[in-house]
Amino acid sequence: MRAAFIGLLTAGLLASPAAASAQSAPLPSCDGVRILHTPVRIQSGDTAAYVHVFYDSRTAVACAYLDSSNQTWGYSKHMTIQLKHCQRPSSTRGVCNGQLQSTAVGGWSSGRSDKVTLRITDGYIMGVGRIWWNDNYGINQSRAIARVSSARVAQRDVEEATREATEATR
Repeated sequence: MRAAFIGLLTAGLLASPAAASAQSAPLPSCDGVRILHTPVRIQSGDTAAYVHVFYDSRTAVACAYLDSSNQTWGYSKHMTIQLKHCQRPSSTRGVCNGQLQSTAVGGWSSGRSDKVTLRITDGYIMGVGRIWWNDNYGINQSRAIARVSSARVAQRDVEEATREATEATR
């Protein structure tokens, strides 16, 4: 199956609309801590890319990009990365309960997609990655389970919890 997949990549990607080329610009990267890393698989089940989502609590910025897998690196494909800011967590993939904001970026790439950023001071983050070329298509929508808060919001929460604990012991 792997040989068939590699054959499909060689035959299909070289004929894609945007020719694969070496990237001369630095690869996009994100500040903060990686909070999500999940594969995007195509119909055959093979991994074509990975969704990477980061959060920097100092700046309250979520950042994400798609990274091609070893099997597809160097071949041109259309990649879209999307971030969603949700009010509440979700146990179901693709569901953003109480969506507050969303942003996406897409385009042809042979390696890593452009990055997308969202300012989120408090809430849950959901990442969505889509990839396609010729007859191949893959999507991965995470669950909104990564809770984030900025350093300021986290400090507020600590102070509130301390105040509640103090009042409860009176």
